[in-house]
Amino acid sequence: NYGRSPPVEWTLSGLSSDDWRDGFIHGTIPQVPLTTLNSVIAVVRLAHDLYPHKRHEISRRGVASAIGMMNLFGCAFGAMPMCHGAGGLAAQHSFGARGGLSIVFLGTLKIALALIFGGAAILSLLSAFPDAILGALLGISGLELAVS
Repeated sequence: NYGRSPPVEWTLSGLSSDDWRDGFIHGTIPQVPLTTLNSVIAVVRLAHDLYPHKRHEISRRGVASAIGMMNLFGCAFGAMPMCHGAGGLAAQHSFGARGGLSIVFLGTLKIALALIFGGAAILSLLSAFPDAILGALLGISGLELAVS
């Protein structure tokens, strides 16, 4: 242990069996079809349309497994549950990302910004970002999905 505390303190105090049941019924069950459709089926279909030469490498099982592993490992370090999403794939493709190195670059940039500026500075920077530019980026991503 070397005197260091774990990255996440695992405490589930204050949750009753009714809380778990309500969370499962009202949170988990409705999320399953949404996640399956947007994060697996739509991603695979869009990837097949955008990258037909890699069709044999992209499968529903592979994408679902990647999401599962990403969440199992990420949540152990305090990350929020996440997924791939067809909108993100369409946006990255429309803005020029075509390979794995683009994702490595994006991740490295995000980690560097977090380490250099910290959470509070990033939030103030993002809140100063013009809504019109964000709207235009979202519109272009939406058009990419509609055209694909």
